Amino acid sequence: MKFGAMLFGILNSVHDEPEKVFKKIADAGIKQVEPCIATFTAKGFEHVLWTAERFKELLPVIKENGLEVVSCHLFSQDLMADMEIIRGLSVECGIRQFVVKSPKELTEKALQECALNYMQAAGMMAGFGAQLLLHNGAEDIQTKICGKTAYEYLLDQCHGRVFAQVDAGWALQAGEDPEALLWRNKDRVKSLHYKDFTGEGGKETAIGEGALDLTACFQFARAQGIPQICDQDSSSGDILEDLKNAAGKLSGLTAVRDRSVSYLNILDTQTGKVQVLRRFEGVVEAPNWLKKENALLYNADGRIWHYDIDRDEAVLLESGECTLCNNDHVVSPDETRLGVSHMGFDADGKFFSRIYTLPLEGGEPVKITPNSPSFLHGWSPDGKDLAYCAFRQQETGLEVDIYTIPAEGGEEQRLTDGGFNDGPEYSPDGEYIWFNSTRSGLMQVWRMRRDGSEREQMTENEANNWFPHVSPDGKKVVYITYRKGDLDPGEHLPNMQVEIWMMNADGSEKTRLISFFGGQGSMNVNSWSKDNRHIAFVSYELLHR
Repeated sequence: MKFGAMLFGILNSVHDEPEKVFKKIADAGIKQVEPCIATFTAKGFEHVLWTAERFKELLPVIKENGLEVVSCHLFSQDLMADMEIIRGLSVECGIRQFVVKSPKELTEKALQECALNYMQAAGMMAGFGAQLLLHNGAEDIQTKICGKTAYEYLLDQCHGRVFAQVDAGWALQAGEDPEALLWRNKDRVKSLHYKDFTGEGGKETAIGEGALDLTACFQFARAQGIPQICDQDSSSGDILEDLKNAAGKLSGLTAVRDRSVSYLNILDTQTGKVQVLRRFEGVVEAPNWLKKENALLYNADGRIWHYDIDRDEAVLLESGECTLCNNDHVVSPDETRLGVSHMGFDADGKFFSRIYTLPLEGGEPVKITPNSPSFLHGWSPDGKDLAYCAFRQQETGLEVDIYTIPAEGGEEQRLTDGGFNDGPEYSPDGEYIWFNSTRSGLMQVWRMRRDGSEREQMTENEANNWFPHVSPDGKKVVYITYRKGDLDPGEHLPNMQVEIWMMNADGSEKTRLISFFGGQGSMNVNSWSKDNRHIAFVSYELLHR
């Protein structure tokens, strides 16, 4: 995922030229920076509070280091008088969020007057596609107006025109539960700052080393699809090393799915109607829809389950040594066998994922791919071959490509090269393999001939599109879509706002079917029903305070 860094503390601590610091920030795994821009000359703070002109001078260098700027902290004595400067920063430089603070005087009258000014400015900004956000400190969380924090009272007075950038650390410092603050304001929080303290009223410390519940804040931000910005104001050591560690800790949370609820659903692709079959405590993933019976297969807790739709009954399948099956499982065309991707760690601690087949009703698995990691996605209509995504060392380094192998085992064949390639699935006539690839930049849907020739891009938009699934009659294709800025093209993460789209098999008539909270596990494998009309998918819900 993409994480940002507030520049104030970094530039205040690192006295190198900003041009040198940007590379260090990028090397720390940060993808976005949030500068402080003042519409007046801030004497003595020019190295941390830039004028608009100074920012524009540095923007090319920022971009050369692969960093984005989507927001800035704005220091202005009169927002309306500075509107042309703000417009220039937005239109010319791409800044979409301008962050301001509460007034120093936290009285009811002062907040109401401030709200009028903020609403007027926000209305002007909306005209050129930008938002005005309010950043909290500790004092405006501690101060209560009409039974609410002064921060939330001011937001209320702005009547939905001004949004929130919540600083979870300052909320913690003020004695507020950051998770509760975030969720009760979820519809207006558009950005999250991470700052950490040793406890309520304690000292600032490295992000992830204090009392802040990083996981709870991260789960909220990921669910809402908002920017996540590390705001390390000071450091007892190397502030850039602190930043690198914080980014690493946040990245490590992308697989966390604690306190999740799953919903197994059926979507009517013609009407858009959704039927919820069952609610599960915990995570279930990747339904396959059987054609010979009205039943689904899904994985949960590393095992494969058979779910009878009519009886609302789930039965665990015996899978022998395959007790860590992930969401890459497929059914043979004659529905007598099941292919699974079983993963784990070898004796030396090295991760593996290998493909096995076993009887559909459960039984002893047979290993098909000795090489690892291999992630199954397709079984050819004639039953002869399996198609999968595999990570293999090549002369150019580690490559992620589409491979095929005989269904009974044998030598694997590499079909793609270049980019990140995943999700291979055969068309019902066996002539094509559909897959998704970053070979053109973002993750897009492609197809190629069964032998890997005649590669053709089937989607081309400003989104990341994953896992194309072809209807049994070969006429329609559904796929899952992530918003461009939410993650890197090679990522398909859980607990995010996603969409399911459908198109004709020739790439025409692309239509959005549904938006929902899901992602990884929602629709990794083909889940079409035999009527060519319905698909099964999994949506999720986060439990929170």
